[in-house]
Order: sequence, then C-alpha cells, then structure tokens
Amino acid sequence: MWLEDSDVDVSTTKMRKIVLLLVFIPSVLLTMLLGCQRSSIPVIVQADGNRQQVLLPGGTVRDALAAAGITLGALDRVQPDLYVEVTPGMVIHVTRVEERYETERVTVPYVRKVIVNEALPTGETRLIQLGMNGEDEVTYRVVLEDGKVVERIRVSQAQIKPPQDEIVAVGATHSLRAVPLEGTIAFLSAGNAWVMRGNSAARRPLTTEGDLDGRVFELSPDGRWLLYTRRLEGDIETPLNQLWMVKTTVVGESPISLPVRGVLYAQWSPDGKQIAYSTAERTTSPPGWRANNDLWVGKADARAIARATQVITANLGGVYGWWGDKFAWSPEGKAFAYARADQVGVYDVLSGTITVLRDFAPYNTYSEWVWIPDLSWSPDGRFLAAVVHGEPLANEDAQDSPLFDLWLFATDGSLQVRVAERVGMWSAPSWGRYGLLHGEAVDALHSMDSRYTLILRDHDGSNPRRLFPQGEGTGVLPPPEVAWSPSGETFVFVYNGNLYLGNIRGGIPQQLTSTGQISRPRWAADEHSGENAEKMSSPPGNSLR
Repeated sequence: MWLEDSDVDVSTTKMRKIVLLLVFIPSVLLTMLLGCQRSSIPVIVQADGNRQQVLLPGGTVRDALAAAGITLGALDRVQPDLYVEVTPGMVIHVTRVEERYETERVTVPYVRKVIVNEALPTGETRLIQLGMNGEDEVTYRVVLEDGKVVERIRVSQAQIKPPQDEIVAVGATHSLRAVPLEGTIAFLSAGNAWVMRGNSAARRPLTTEGDLDGRVFELSPDGRWLLYTRRLEGDIETPLNQLWMVKTTVVGESPISLPVRGVLYAQWSPDGKQIAYSTAERTTSPPGWRANNDLWVGKADARAIARATQVITANLGGVYGWWGDKFAWSPEGKAFAYARADQVGVYDVLSGTITVLRDFAPYNTYSEWVWIPDLSWSPDGRFLAAVVHGEPLANEDAQDSPLFDLWLFATDGSLQVRVAERVGMWSAPSWGRYGLLHGEAVDALHSMDSRYTLILRDHDGSNPRRLFPQGEGTGVLPPPEVAWSPSGETFVFVYNGNLYLGNIRGGIPQQLTSTGQISRPRWAADEHSGENAEKMSSPPGNSLR
C-alpha cells in the first residue's frame, strides 16, 4: 500500500513539472517575441519609384539603405542625411542625380551697321557689305533628378563660323561748307580709315572692312602713307592684330599687310624711312593681352621690316607692366620717350642708356585698365611734356589721389617744371610749332569722366588761354584728340564725334564733318610742302632756357 502511494506521488510531481513547463516556455517565447518586436524600428525607403519598409534594431540612414539593398551613385542625394539616426516611421527619400553634357549648333545673327557717308547724296543708301549669319557650337551641362531635367547651364561656346556684319552707308542729312586745308588729314570713322586733302569736302575712305582697332593710326611725315592695325579674330593662339599700311595719294590703292602682329604701338620715324613698334601676346584673362614692353625698329618696307632690330628687349615693364609702355619718337630720331604707370623717362638709342625724368605713385583705377601718362616732344627735341599723377589731396593713399598735373622736362634730366596743376588724367599735351596745347578737366577731382577745355600755352608753359569752348559751351569728351597742321597755325580736334578746325588766335572753330563717328585725327604736310614748312620763321612766344 505504501508503495502504491509512493508511485502516485511521483507521477503527480512529474505531471506538475510538465504543466509548469508547458506554461513557462510559451510565456518565455512570447516575452522574447514581444521584446524583439519592441527593439525593431520600422523605416520607409523611397527610391527608384518604389516604396518599401525595412525593420532595423537601430542605426543610421546609411544602414537603412543597406538593409533595403539601395546602392547610391556619386551624385545621388538622400534626405535625411546618411549619418542621421533612424526613428520609427522615418521616411527616407533617395533622389537619383545624373549629370551629362550636350552640344548643339546655334545661329548667330549678323548685325546691321549703318555708317554715315558724306560722299553720298542726302537720303541715299548703299549696301557696302552683305550680312551673313554665323554659327556657334554651344555646350550645356544638364542635370537630371529622377530622370527629369532640373538644370541646363551653358558652359562653353565655340565659334564655328563668324557672322558677317551688314554694312549700309547713308548720305549725310546735311552738307557742310568746304573748308580749305593744307596737307593731308586722316581719321577713323566707324572702323575705317578716311583721308581728307585740299579741302574738307574732298574726303574718301582708304579702307572699307570696318575692322581697324585704333591701336595704331599714324600718317607718315609726308602724308603719303597711313600706318594702322586691323584686329584679328580667333583663339588664344591668334595675335591681337596685324600691322598694315596704305598709300593715301592713289585712289583705289590696295593696302599692304606687314609681317608684324600683336602690336600695341607703332610710329613712323621723323624722316619717314623707318617704323618703330612694340608687341603683346593675347591672353584669356583681362584685359586680353600681356605687353612685352619691347621696342623694334625696321625699315618702312613690307619685306625689310621683317628684319627689324630689337632696340629694347622684352621686360616686365614695372608696375602694371602687363598693360604696356607708351613710346614717342624724338624729333631728331635718336631717342624714345617712354611712359609707365609710375614713371616717365627717355631711352637713348645710340648709347642704350635710360634717363628717368620722374617717378610717381601709380593711379589705382580699381578696374582692369591702367592709366599711363601721355607724352609730347617739343619741336626742337629738347623738352618733353607729360601728365603726372599728383600728390594726395588729403589723407588718402598716394595711389588714390585724384590729382594730375602737367609737367615739362628737359630730356637730359637737368630741369623739370610743373606748369599747371589739376589738369586731369586725360590732359593729352600736344606740342606744336607755336605752343603747347592740352586739355584741362572741367571737374579736376573727377577727371576720368569730366569734359575738357582746350588750353594753349607758350613753349615755357606760361600765358595760358582757352581756345575751346567759347563762352559757356561744353568741352570735349575725354581724352581730347588733337592734331596740329603742318604750319602750326591751326589744329583739328574731335568734338561730339565730329572733326573741327581751330586756330591758335582763337575764334569759333569750323565744323568739318557731321557723321558723329570721328576719332584719331592725324595731320601731315603733303609730299611737296616739307621744305616750305622748314623755311617758316621761328615760333613766337617764350621758350624754355
């Protein structure tokens, strides 16, 4: 009996254990399952047009993308950022970004240019050059987001075929009275060279291409030849321009190209037998060139000039030397005056020596251009007139001074005199047979944009008298453009785009042109008047001693 009771107790104990296990194990499993569910974070990933949910125990957006099997491209964007910790219900957006380049050909329309031709009757028009469209190849950078274009930016444009301007000449609206003139006058009008000889009505074009850049525009001393530069279009390897010459005495004479390119300065020698020039290289950065500051001299012949002699080797040119030095050949042909942003001086060709006449602070233009002084030799070659940057007006930096003064220098360095203060940066002195003509800024403290009156002084800088304007009229636009007649008694100047004839004795100037497009006037004796000019009496007035 006792054994039977013992068997029953054992069986009961086993049953209890089994029941406990059956109750405990599901509870543990349920607890574990609930724990797992509580530690998993649901995240929504949107990419490639699909939306999917992933569960993470934690981590960052980067982990969520990896769990979703999303691979990112180099330009793809993700919101939120990859380093952000995920949170329940977070929506992750993946934007597919693609970048590509596209090219297309575009038409470049030609420009219609109208030039006034006083040789045509009033109201008459004449087609000088037929216009033709050009063609460019344009490259765009295209950005796509999820297959849609969101940005299209032009990154480059290369010229395939340049457009050709349509040029139409029209007759002047009114005619001017013909004014008798001595010698030969040349001037620029709408990119072409014109010549005027005998009287103001006897004028004709020497070029018709309209591509003169104005860097070089010089009449030979006898007036028979015009030296000029034509711009060249092209890439970085193409020079800025090319030197040309044309005969002024023969109608229809074809211009002659000279084997000299990239020219910043060129000038005839006083006897007209040689040409001096200085060169530059084209650049992609402003101002579009880098000056060599060199100086060459060669015979005034298309073949001989190729064997020109280098007088000054290429150099940095001092402060702002990349802009380029100015040069002026002395009347006797043995020296060159030079001007830089901070210095004027004389270079003796025979000895190779430099005489510095004056140093000064360069003018800070706060722009991509550089102010360089204008120079003019006295007729006897003993003195030089130049505009010099002045001393500070108040407490400003020396380079910011708004003042510019007119100085006269003995070319051997023995004498220097300031003859006029506050004349303006564009005073442009021009020494003639009977005195020194220069501009004087109406607003001396803002001379860069000011108009200028024309002042004539005796050779020593004394006795200033205003020749233009008369009364209360406005002055000329900067810089004053003046050219002396061979006799020195008259001069031409540009006023509001037209050419006027002035006299050293004063009086109302006579208008010679009406196109409103005139610049760069030059005046020379004709080939038969050179000896007569030399026989004229010496100039009146004081002279420097």
